[in-house]
Amino acid sequence: MDSNTDTVATKADVDVRRAEWADTLVENCVKKGLEAFALTDHHETVMVPYVRAAIERRKASDPQFDLWFFPGMELTASGGCQCLILFDTDISDEWLTQAQGKLGIAHAAQDASSAKSQKVEQLKLSYPEIAGALDEVEKLRGRYIVLPNVSEGGKHTVLKDGHHALFLQMPYVGGYLDTAQTINSLGSKNRKRLSGTDKTWSQREIYPLPTSDSRSADFATLGENNTWIKLSTPTAEAIRQAFLAHPSRIRIETPGIPSLVVSRIEINGSTILSTTAMGLSPELNSIIGGRGSGKSSLLEYLAFGLCRSSYDVPRGDYSGTQRLHDLVQETLYAKGGVIKLEVVQDNARFEITRGPGTAHNPQVKYPNGSMQTLTDKELRALFPAVVYSQGELAEIGKQASKKTELTDLLQFVGPDYKREDDRLSSDIQTAKAAVKSAIDRQSRTWAIQALLRRQTAEREALKERVAALEKTLPAQSPEDQARLDYFEKSSEFEAKRLQASKHADQVLADLIAMESELVSERDLTSSLASETTDIRLRYDEFFKAFAQGLANLRNDLKLKRATLLAAETAWGDAFKEARTARDGVLSKLASHKTATAQIIKLREEIASANEKIGDLEGELKAQGNPSEEVTRAVVALRKAAEQRAERTKQWAQEIEELSSKKIKAVVDDDSDTSEIKDALDLISAKTGSKEATRIAAVEDRIGRDGAWNTLDKLRTDCLAVLYWRSMGSSSGEDQPKFEELAAIIGETEKIRAALIELMDSARIEAIATAVPKPQISLFYCDDKRELAFEKASEGQRAAALLFMLLQQPGGPLIIDQPEGDLDNSIIADLTAKLHIAKQKRQIVFASHNANIVVNGSSELVVHLHPNEAGYREIEQSGAIDDDAIRLLITSTMEGGQKAFKDRLDKYGF
Repeated sequence: MDSNTDTVATKADVDVRRAEWADTLVENCVKKGLEAFALTDHHETVMVPYVRAAIERRKASDPQFDLWFFPGMELTASGGCQCLILFDTDISDEWLTQAQGKLGIAHAAQDASSAKSQKVEQLKLSYPEIAGALDEVEKLRGRYIVLPNVSEGGKHTVLKDGHHALFLQMPYVGGYLDTAQTINSLGSKNRKRLSGTDKTWSQREIYPLPTSDSRSADFATLGENNTWIKLSTPTAEAIRQAFLAHPSRIRIETPGIPSLVVSRIEINGSTILSTTAMGLSPELNSIIGGRGSGKSSLLEYLAFGLCRSSYDVPRGDYSGTQRLHDLVQETLYAKGGVIKLEVVQDNARFEITRGPGTAHNPQVKYPNGSMQTLTDKELRALFPAVVYSQGELAEIGKQASKKTELTDLLQFVGPDYKREDDRLSSDIQTAKAAVKSAIDRQSRTWAIQALLRRQTAEREALKERVAALEKTLPAQSPEDQARLDYFEKSSEFEAKRLQASKHADQVLADLIAMESELVSERDLTSSLASETTDIRLRYDEFFKAFAQGLANLRNDLKLKRATLLAAETAWGDAFKEARTARDGVLSKLASHKTATAQIIKLREEIASANEKIGDLEGELKAQGNPSEEVTRAVVALRKAAEQRAERTKQWAQEIEELSSKKIKAVVDDDSDTSEIKDALDLISAKTGSKEATRIAAVEDRIGRDGAWNTLDKLRTDCLAVLYWRSMGSSSGEDQPKFEELAAIIGETEKIRAALIELMDSARIEAIATAVPKPQISLFYCDDKRELAFEKASEGQRAAALLFMLLQQPGGPLIIDQPEGDLDNSIIADLTAKLHIAKQKRQIVFASHNANIVVNGSSELVVHLHPNEAGYREIEQSGAIDDDAIRLLITSTMEGGQKAFKDRLDKYGF
C-alpha cells in the first residue's frame, strides 16, 4: 500500500521509493565521512541493486566520487549463532543468488517487491560450515568473507560457554561486534578466547570488528561505531588480509601516518634500471625479485635522491660502501641519469631532482612553486632519512666493543637524540672555553700584578735617585722651590690625566660600536592586525626610546669630550709653562749642570713610569676577580658534564626499551678518564715522569677520591705553581708543596723543579678542562642469557640495532635485505614490530624473505625482473591482497618451513 494515497503500490512505485532510500543512504554515508560500507539484510540482498544504482548515479554527476559498497547478508546458522557475510563489491547479483542457494535460503519463492521479507529460518549449516558450502561454487571461492558474531553477551554470539568446539573448527580470521561494542569493551574472558592464547578456543587471533548496526530510517547511528580498515582493493580478500594484519590495518581510532614520506620516485638514464616511475606507500614497501634483479640499485637510487647514498655519504667502514658508491657513479652519475622524488612532509608536497642540470646537486621545488638548489647537507637536514643494509648493520654491531661510545648508539636512536647529544657536547665545549678564558685571565692578572709591582719598584727607585741628587743642590729660594713643587705635582696629575683621557676615548668608542650593533629595529609586521597592535606599539616605543637615548647620549658625550679636550689643551699649555718654569729654576744652577740634567731625565722617566703604572692599574681593574671567575667556570663545566652523564643514563634506558630489551646498557658514570690522563701527559712532558707510574697513581686517586675531587686538587696545585712562578718567587714566598700533583707526576726534586720551571697556562687549561665521561657497557639479551655485545652473533647484534630503528618515528627507513644473518625467531619478532613501526615512519625494504613481506603486511610490493634488453624493470606492483602479487611472493621468495606454513594459514596454498 502507498501510505499517502491508500492505493496498492506498483512495482514501479516500490522501485522509486527504494531508489530514494538508496540515494539517502549514500548521501548520509558521504555526510558522515564514510569511504566504505556494507549492507547486510537478514538472509537477503534485495536492496543491493538499488544501492549500486545510487552510487552510479552519484558517480555520473561527480566523477571524483568514490564510495566502496560491500554487499552482504546477515546469517543465522543452526544453533542461533549469527554471522555476517561480505562479498566483493563487483560481485554480480547472479552470484549473490547462487550464494543464497548454496546456503539453503529459499530465494526462489521470495517476492522482491513485497513490503515484508519472508520469515527468516535458521540455516541447516553450522556457522563453521558456511565457507565449505560456498567454496563448492568456484566463482564464489575467494570472493566472500564470513565474520561470526563475537559480541559480549546476547543469544546470537558464537562465544557462548561450551561452544569452543565449533569455534575451533571455523576457518575464519575475523568476527564482528554488535552496536557500540569494540575490542576495548570486551571482557577479559572473551578477549582471551579471541586472542589465540586459549588453545581450547583457537590457535589464531580473531579480531572483533565493530559495527554501527544502523537500522533506523533516519540513519541516526550510521557510522557511529565506525572503523578504519586499510584496503588496497574493494574485495573480500582485501578485508581478509586486513584481519590477518589487524595491528596495522584495522583501527578503531583515526590512524596516523608518518609525517615525512617519499610518495613517488622517477628514474631516467640509468644503465641498470629501465625508465621507472612508481608511487610508494607511506608505510611498508617491499622490493622483491631474484638475484640481480636490481633491488639494491633501486634502493641506492632512492637514497641518492635523498642525498644519503654511499656516493654522498660513505657509510663508515662498511665493506660494501665502495661497491655502492661505484654503482651510483658508473650507472647513473656518469651517464647523466636523473632521479626525481616527490616528498610529502606534514602534508606539504616537495619535489627533489638530482640530475646533470645542477651537477647532480639537489634541486628542490617547494609547494609554492619556487625552486632552490641546495647542498647535500642542507637537503639531508631538510628531509632526514636512514639508510642501511643488513650487512652494514652486522658490521656496525661487530665494531661495538665492550666500552662503546655513546654516539655509536645514538645514530640508531634518532636525529633528535643525536642533536641533543651534540647540544650537550657543545655545552661542554662552551664551558671548557669559558674555563680556558678564566685561566687566561687569571694568568694575565698575575702577570700584570708582577709587572705592576716591578714597575712600581722601579719608579720608587727613580724617586730615591732624584731625592739623592736634589740633596746635592743648594737650597732654593721659596719662589723657586714653589715652582719645583708645582711641577712635581703637575707631573703626577698629568699621568692621571692621560689615564682619564684614554678612558673617555674608550667609553665613546665602545658606545658607538654598541650603537651600530644594537640599533637595528626588529620586524614585527603581521597579517594579524588587531591582535598584535599592542605588542607592536609597545616595542616601537621601547625601540625609539632606546635608539633616541643612545643617540642623545652619544651626542652629549661627544660634546663633553670636546669640552674635555679643550680643557686638556688648556692644561697642556699650563703644564708646559710649569715645565718651563722648572727648567728655568734648574738652569740657575750652572755649577750643578750635570746633576740638574740627570734630575730632569729621571723626572721624565718617573713620568713615563707613572703612565705605565696607570695603564697597568686600569688593565688590572678590567680583569675583575679572575679567581672567582675560574671557580664559576669550573663549576659550570662540571654541571654541563654531569648533565650529559645524567642524560646518558636516561639514553641507556631508552636504548634498552627501543631494542625491545635485546640490549642491556650499563652506564659507568665517570669511567672514561682519558681526558684526565691526557692532561697529565701534557703537564708531565719533559719532567722525567714515568707514564706507567703516573697512570697507576691517578687511577688510585680517582678510585679513592672520585674523578672530580681529584681534578679539583690537581687544578689547585697547578694554579699554585703558576702563581709562585709569576709572583711568589720574586716576593720571597715559600715554594708551594703541590702534594697531590707531585704524588701523581713524581716526587723527586728533579721532577718538582721541572714542574715549577715548565708550568704555564696551557698546562693548567688542560687539567682544568679535563672531564670524566660516562661509558656504556653493552650486553645482548637472549631470553635469560646476557652476552657481551661483541660476543653475540652478527645477526643478534644487527637485529638489536634494527629494532631500535623500528621503534622510533622519523624519516624514511631504507634497508637492503634486513633479513641477512637473522634466524626465523628474530624475523618473527621483526615482522610483529613492522605493524607498529610503519605507522611511525615510512619503511622501504629490499628482501628475499617472504615472512617479512607477508607477515609484515606490506602495503606495496614491487617485483623487479630483467627484461629482454637486460634492463631491470618493474614487472608487477601492488598490495599482497592482489592474486598476482601473492603468486609472485610464493614463487620467487625464500621462505623456510615456517614461512610456507604462514602462507598456508593466510592464503590456503
